[in-house]
Amino acid sequence: MTDYSRPPRKEDPHKDHPLYYKNVEGGLFEKDFFWREHQQWLADAGYLLRPRWREDWQPSWLNTDKLYFRCEDGNSILRSSIIDATRISDGQIVAIKKVEKSYTPSEESIIRLFSTEPLASDPHNRTVPLYDVLQSPLDSNITLLVMPYLVRTHEYKFVTVGEAVECFRQLFEGLQFIHHHLVAHCDIHVVNFLMEPTPLLSEIPHPARRNQRSYDFKRKVKRRTRTEFPTRYHIIDFGLSRRFSPGDELVAPVSYGGDKSVPEYKDPSRAVSNPFAIDVYCLGNMIREWFMDESRGSLDFLKPLIDDMTRKVPEERPTIDEAFKHFEELRISLSEWTLRSRFVYRKEFLVGRMYRACRHVIRTAKYRYRGLPALPIPPSLPSRASTF
Repeated sequence: MTDYSRPPRKEDPHKDHPLYYKNVEGGLFEKDFFWREHQQWLADAGYLLRPRWREDWQPSWLNTDKLYFRCEDGNSILRSSIIDATRISDGQIVAIKKVEKSYTPSEESIIRLFSTEPLASDPHNRTVPLYDVLQSPLDSNITLLVMPYLVRTHEYKFVTVGEAVECFRQLFEGLQFIHHHLVAHCDIHVVNFLMEPTPLLSEIPHPARRNQRSYDFKRKVKRRTRTEFPTRYHIIDFGLSRRFSPGDELVAPVSYGGDKSVPEYKDPSRAVSNPFAIDVYCLGNMIREWFMDESRGSLDFLKPLIDDMTRKVPEERPTIDEAFKHFEELRISLSEWTLRSRFVYRKEFLVGRMYRACRHVIRTAKYRYRGLPALPIPPSLPSRASTF
């Protein structure tokens, strides 16, 4: 099996910096300094980081009675490899990912593939668009990929069964698309299936307070429904992905993704395996673990399909084409009543469940009066081909 382990972590080289978090409350973590050192260069390239990472930054809560975590600049990034920024040319909020080429050598080429014509404008393409590619001036091993600012799908609850079904439809379609182009993702997981924050949210949320505050930390973000504001979903993170050529045998060394339940990971006799079958397993298991198991029977109609996709023996699993065909047959068989029915979460308390049921009846009547479809499919977009 492929070993993607990294060397032991060394002592933080910035521990004596006056803004280091051990020297000032709410200060900079070691992961912050990479972006601080690139801040001016990124600004010159057209991407403005938030004040925390600027060379002249002084914590806004010092010499005040404010708590650092209640201040915009007191919140660091959640992952060391990803930061948000404002594209100076148009004010759009973007995400910038640090890619170590020696660690994930194929990531850039694969994401470029899907953001270049003719694949970029294919309506079945659900991979994350690539806006720009930047080479770090400080480290030849590091490339920075500029992409849309996205949020985690499971953090924003579905209101109806139809909203969940459309979400899964886009994921099945997206995985089928990359498989048709002989790319195995190798890390299908809930954190690698993200959604566009607007128009579902009233505005772009702050990355550290995605459910609460606006990007500038000044307003509360309002959440709407996918039925009113159909949402687009994207597959991200091609760091472990493998690309094959026509005629290749579709086997590769097993790469450990985020889903640790994959049977191939536990079978020492499988030094190599079919990564496309692993993708199918991970897709099925993600839907089961993060959505079916979290609901009170709202998605039980998917159980036969998910059971097939998560079979222990890889050869017994359907291909993505077969799985998507089965999914579409199930989707078409669902009545409008089922699609408009409320998505009931397992952890809802009785009183809250009763309130939401009454509210759902009123809201559904309004949706039907307005002619909103039970399956909220977002409109097509023009070509997203990049100009890098």
